[in-house]
Amino acid sequence: MSTLPNWASLYLQRLQLDHKSPSLSYLSQLCRAHLQTFPYENVSKLLFFQAGKHVVPTPEEYVHNATHYHFGGTCYANNHSFLSLLRALGFFGQLILPGGGHAAILIDGPNTGETPVYVDTGATAPIFEPIHFLEDGNHARIFGSLSMDLTKSPDHPEHYRFTRYENGKVALPPWDFHPSERKELSDLSEVIRSSFSPDAFFLNRLHIHRFQLEQDRFVVLKNNTLHFGYSDGTNQITPLHTVSDIEAAVADEMQLPFLPVRKAVEILLERGIDIFTAPKKEEVPHLGCRQQNSDLQL
Repeated sequence: MSTLPNWASLYLQRLQLDHKSPSLSYLSQLCRAHLQTFPYENVSKLLFFQAGKHVVPTPEEYVHNATHYHFGGTCYANNHSFLSLLRALGFFGQLILPGGGHAAILIDGPNTGETPVYVDTGATAPIFEPIHFLEDGNHARIFGSLSMDLTKSPDHPEHYRFTRYENGKVALPPWDFHPSERKELSDLSEVIRSSFSPDAFFLNRLHIHRFQLEQDRFVVLKNNTLHFGYSDGTNQITPLHTVSDIEAAVADEMQLPFLPVRKAVEILLERGIDIFTAPKKEEVPHLGCRQQNSDLQL
């Protein structure tokens, strides 16, 4: 095995995994660990926006920010850095854009089988292992009230469709993609720029999601509402009434004590958004990168 760059070694340390040769089982371990370690969150995006840093962090920055601030990111940040780690470990793959906006990963053999596998750490979906979506079989993944599926698209020959569900209902319009339409981060400059427009979805709310498989649950914070979902399908929703309540929930329940949620709430308030009084309007729930008005998110 080749020597890893320092950032990749620190990345593995954060995942609590050893450096191994590429294999399907190792990729599964990496996927499962990543979804539990790095949250899907927009706190970092709000801070980047305020600082004028309208770009995806480098893998080095991503690991540093995770260590010091418990950042993760949304689909572009999480999947770009994860792909960089996978490449450093000897896997071969590229980004794809299901639906034209959500960033996911396809990893190719020879270490993962004869067909590409779908990997995604940025859709808040229970994709705890790579999916051989080109092969026959059931490609659904379920965890409590959350589920997703990868099937052939009924609308576009040779395309595949990612559909995400909550409580058995489609959570957003499905995303189609062609497996040969691969991307690099440099190809995504326009969608990244759009994700930092002032009216972009994740610049106008507070959102944090984390899987906690050791507790058989996921936890979601949406503005001032904390949602626990368990593998048996039961759910618990708790309103939070102060910023201190939010800080305590993020630190104690989500185990992210360094995440600067108070600063994120202050940034939102400066932008005229009070998460405690914001009207409850219908919106795409905690999913990947696309919002109802088709803005794309980092």
